[in-house]
Amino acid sequence: MKRFTYQDKGSYFAIVAGSLERHAAAELGELGADVSRDVPRGLYFCCDQETLYRVLYTSRLVQRVLAPLTSFACPDEKLLYRKVRDLIDWAALFPVDTSFGIQANVSSSKIRHSLYAGQVLKDAICDSFRDKTGRRPDFSTRLAPVNFNLHLHADRATISLDLTGVSMHKRGYRKAAGAAPLQETLAAAMVRLSGWDGGRKLLDPMCGSGTILAEALMSFCRIPAAFLRRDSGYQFLPDHHPELMKKVKNEADSEIRPLPEGLLKGSDMNARNIQTAKENLALLPGGDKVELRTSRFQDLERESGRCVISNPPYGVRLEDRSRAERLYNDLGDFLKQKCSDSESYLLCGDSRLVPQLRLRAHWRKNLKNADLEVVLAKILVR
Repeated sequence: MKRFTYQDKGSYFAIVAGSLERHAAAELGELGADVSRDVPRGLYFCCDQETLYRVLYTSRLVQRVLAPLTSFACPDEKLLYRKVRDLIDWAALFPVDTSFGIQANVSSSKIRHSLYAGQVLKDAICDSFRDKTGRRPDFSTRLAPVNFNLHLHADRATISLDLTGVSMHKRGYRKAAGAAPLQETLAAAMVRLSGWDGGRKLLDPMCGSGTILAEALMSFCRIPAAFLRRDSGYQFLPDHHPELMKKVKNEADSEIRPLPEGLLKGSDMNARNIQTAKENLALLPGGDKVELRTSRFQDLERESGRCVISNPPYGVRLEDRSRAERLYNDLGDFLKQKCSDSESYLLCGDSRLVPQLRLRAHWRKNLKNADLEVVLAKILVR
């Protein structure tokens, strides 16, 4: 079989949430990868196969990893169809009885529509199978066992194999969620940006379904991000090495450590949220040691030296502006009166609400929760 681009260059592409590119690049470097270039919502990186498997199993900030198969000039749909059909032996990549999916992105090209470009790619793959096997594989508009990515920019096409299956932000512990769930990769980024390492007790006083607590638990206990995941796409790599992946998983799993009693605490005024958080956390090693209670944050006990990380209800989620301002007033009072000598990291959906804490923000960082612009504010209380 002809060697693919990723095999010749050891190069891959990581899809990350907007605003997390720099932080994800640092994480990839820590895992042993060499990041060569960043673009909006993505990182080009190089690594060997063992490091690739480590990224897929342990990265907390990456959402998808793509392995480039081929790249070529593509001024029109006829050339796209011909190149896709002729350059790749698709029947050698995956069996005809396995359904496949396509994600296409088009920009600054003569082919203007992503759906149309994806349709051309699908037809070329199916026709290639028909020519070689007499059968056509099923195409799925939902997530399929094997998925390909078409990136067409400035009349140049890159076709990649998606190595992740379900997005890597879906850890597998969130079986249920609250009304406005926080994306897991953003929660992991909040924990990372806080610098929390277990030296202080961590509190989420408005924990919802427990996403921040789960990511803090996984970070401290060194639980790999994909510990509970069962879906993947890397097994369709023509040079997939199952024993090497098993080795990477075993090494990462051997680093898991227990959670000390009382290190992680969460509360929420909604009893249903607390029950959901308990169910989600119970799926993770040590999750039963996270202390949860149904309570308003205003009624929590005083404790100094804490690290508070929380995602208060966004202003857009509250019925009116005055309610949001009162909530932030109360939250600021709680931090001043019950969290002395503490560091707090609050995710705010409306930066205009930060002053309502009536505490100075040590710094602010612009982030995104899905497509919603948010601000992470660091508050120091001495």
